[in-house]
Amino acid sequence: MQELRFDDIRFTVAASSDQTWLRRALGGHELSVQLAVGVSPFDEAGKILTLEADLFGFGTTPAQRSRLGRTTANLAYTPLVTVHRVNLVFPLTSLQVHAIEEARTGDVRFEVDLNATLPQAAGYPGCAQATEHITITKSTWEQQIAQLGPSAAFEMAVPYPLGNPQRAEAGRLLREAQRLLTTGEIRASVLEVRRALEWIQHNVDWDRPGSKKLASQCTQTERWWRIQEALYSQTSGAMHNDAVTKDFTYDRAEAETLLAMTAALLRNVPATVPQTDTGPCP
Repeated sequence: MQELRFDDIRFTVAASSDQTWLRRALGGHELSVQLAVGVSPFDEAGKILTLEADLFGFGTTPAQRSRLGRTTANLAYTPLVTVHRVNLVFPLTSLQVHAIEEARTGDVRFEVDLNATLPQAAGYPGCAQATEHITITKSTWEQQIAQLGPSAAFEMAVPYPLGNPQRAEAGRLLREAQRLLTTGEIRASVLEVRRALEWIQHNVDWDRPGSKKLASQCTQTERWWRIQEALYSQTSGAMHNDAVTKDFTYDRAEAETLLAMTAALLRNVPATVPQTDTGPCP
C-alpha cells in the first residue's frame, strides 16, 4: 500500500496481482489493474481524485524499466465509503505481449507510476506521486496468456530493408503493396509483390536447380531458389492471362500471405550481391 500526500490530505492506494488481468481487446490486448483507493475525509479535498497512470514492464535487465502505456481515470468519491475501486486499463499490442514473454524468466513484474491531482480542492494542494509494484506468478500469467488464444499465438515483425540502396528498392515495392492492400486493391497489391520477387530473382546467388531435379536432392541454396520460384509462380495470375492463370483470383488473406512471405524472404537476401540476370520464371 502506498500513500498519495497532498500537504495534510492523504489517500492510500493499493494494487494486487489478484486484481490484475490480461485480456483480449479489439485488434490487440489490454492489461486491467484494479486500484483500491482509501479516500480522504477532509472536506477541502473536494470530491474528485484525478489519476494519471504509467505502466512499466521490465526487460532482460531487471533494473531496466520500459514504458508500456498510459491511462487516466477520474474517481468521484464520497468519504462515506472507506475504499473505492478504480480500474486502470492499459492497451497492449501483440508485440508488447511477446516482448514481455521474451523478457520474463518466471513471474512477471509491472510497475504503475501514479500522478494524482485534486481538481476540486480548496486552494492548490499540488500533486502527489506513488509507485505500485505488481508481481503476477508464472502459473497465473501463463494461464492468462493461454486465454488470449490465437490472437497472441504468434506474431513476427518483418522489416522492409532501408539501409542498403539495392534492398531498399524491393522494400519500396513491398510498402506500395501494403498501401494498395490497405485501400482494397488486391490484384494491384499482388502485382507489386511479384515485382519484388523479380528483384529477388535478379539479386541472389542461390543455385538454380533444373526442373527435373527432385526436391530431396536439392542443395540448401537450390531449395531457397525453389521457395521464391513457388512464390513467384503463385503471383502469376496478377499479370498473365493464359489458359491456366486467367481465372486466378486473390482474396485479402492470400495477398497478405504473399506479402508477408516475400518480406520474410527478402531478409534472407544478402545486403550487397552482384546483380545477375537469370530472367524471370514463366
